[in-house]
Amino acid sequence: MPQADAFGADRDDRVGGPDPVHRICRLIETHAVLNDIPREFFARLIWKESRFDANAVSPVGAEGIAQFMPGTAKMRGLDDPFDVPKAIAASAKYLGEMKRSFGNLGLAAAAYNSGENRVARWLSSGGFLPLETEDYVLDIMGEPADNFSNAAYTGTNRPLEEKHSFAEACRRLPIVRTTTIAMATIHTKPWGVQVAGNFRRSAAIKQWQRVRGRLPALLKEYEPVVSRVRTPIGRRGIYAVRIGVENRANANIICQQLQGAGGSCIVMRNR
Repeated sequence: MPQADAFGADRDDRVGGPDPVHRICRLIETHAVLNDIPREFFARLIWKESRFDANAVSPVGAEGIAQFMPGTAKMRGLDDPFDVPKAIAASAKYLGEMKRSFGNLGLAAAAYNSGENRVARWLSSGGFLPLETEDYVLDIMGEPADNFSNAAYTGTNRPLEEKHSFAEACRRLPIVRTTTIAMATIHTKPWGVQVAGNFRRSAAIKQWQRVRGRLPALLKEYEPVVSRVRTPIGRRGIYAVRIGVENRANANIICQQLQGAGGSCIVMRNR
C-alpha cells in the first residue's frame, strides 16, 4: 500500500507520482479488504463519486475523492477530505459499518448517497428513495435499490471487467467509456426538456440516440441526463432522457424548436 506522504503534502499534489490511478486502486483494494467490502463495489462507488479526482468539489459542497460533506467528514474523524489515503480509508470504514448495520451493500450505497436516516425511514415507513439515489445504486450495484430492501438479499458482486484482473480493470477506469456521471459533477437544473422515455434504460438511451441522429444540428450541443422519474402508471416509473435548462422559458423554446423540426418533447420541472 502506498504511504500517505507519497501523495504529497499540498492539495494539488495529493495523487502525485507517475501513476496516481495505480496508487488509488491499491488503496481501494487494501481498504476494501480491511473493511470486508468487495473491492469491485468500492472501486465503482469511488469512481461514481469523483472519477478518482482528489480535488473534486460537488455543487452541494461534497469534497474530495470520496465526496464527504464537511459535516460527515467531521463526524467520521476525517480532518482533510482532499487527502486521498485518509479519505479512502474513511470511506471504506464507513461503508463497512453501514453494510453491517443495514445488512447489504445496496443499502450501504444508498445510505452513502442520501444519508443513513433517509434509508432507515424508507425501510421502516416505505415510500421512495430520492431518484438520484435510485440511479446511484443502480449504477454501482447493477440492480434497483428496491431489490435490497430485504437486508438478507446480497445481490451479485460483478467484476469491473470480465477479461481483466481487478488491478488492471481499476486502472482502466479513467479510459473506459462509461454511461454514468460522476456525482461531483451533477448539478440538476430546475427545468428539463424530456426527449425520450422508456421502462428500460437501454431503450430510453436508444430512443434518444435516434432523435439526435435525426436532428443533429439542433441537438449536438446538448448532453442530456438519464434518470428515473415516477409516473402515475407504475411505482418504479420510467427512465427519462432530459435536457437540463435553467428556466421554463428557455425550455419551452428548445421544445418548440424540436417540435418544429418534427420531434416530440415535453417540458417538465425537475425535482
